Amino acid sequence: MILLSQTQLYQDIENHRSFLEKMGLSSKIKSAFDLFSYEIIYRGLLTQNQIENIYEAFLNQHYDLLDYLNYDEKRKMFNNDIAKLLETAPHFVDQESQVTIYIPYLEPFVNQRYTHDYQMLLLKQHREYVQNFQVNLQTPIDMYGYGIFRTGFTSLQNVYEDERHICMYFDPLKTIYIFKKDNHEFLNKVIIQDDKAKCDVLLDDVKQIAYDIENYLYRDCLEKLKDLEYISLKNYKKIIKKYK
Repeated sequence: MILLSQTQLYQDIENHRSFLEKMGLSSKIKSAFDLFSYEIIYRGLLTQNQIENIYEAFLNQHYDLLDYLNYDEKRKMFNNDIAKLLETAPHFVDQESQVTIYIPYLEPFVNQRYTHDYQMLLLKQHREYVQNFQVNLQTPIDMYGYGIFRTGFTSLQNVYEDERHICMYFDPLKTIYIFKKDNHEFLNKVIIQDDKAKCDVLLDDVKQIAYDIENYLYRDCLEKLKDLEYISLKNYKKIIKKYK
């Protein structure tokens, strides 16, 4: 089993540390939850930077034409340039504002300008607002709620939920995280593959394991882990003693 700091996601975020610190994010990654919170911001940062870079390229490509175009013509041209990016970038619709959010640490009206009217952000007051906006790990949650952990902004996968709990799975650490459904309080985590295992973990198996855990079918769960060779026979025998 690899360590948190050995995951590709951790390395990607650390490689962008200087950009994150400029946003006000100087805290270190100390837990998996810090990692997932950073991931949301990191993925939004990638989209924000790409839009800004595409605009620079847009100006360089059309510099001799821009003086002859009106505001709406320039807006439509640039929106066409970022259309492919927006198709593939992580996003979700904020139910309150009905705005599609691509930069989850910024308010809906700023997201709207980045994706529909970027020229507005070139005005001094808007540019300074974005540049000076301070972000912390809680900012996306405060703005859009814990449901953001169930969008394309994280590597977490929803593998089970009922009226009580939500179970999310992070494949690089082979771990299921269990949260209360009403307030998203963290309850427990379960590592489903040990160091001896060599096989890939299938998502359908994870869903069944999460179901067994949440329905107190612990022996059934252990049998599955053994049969699927997610845990070694030695570890299976050690754990099964608790249920005899």
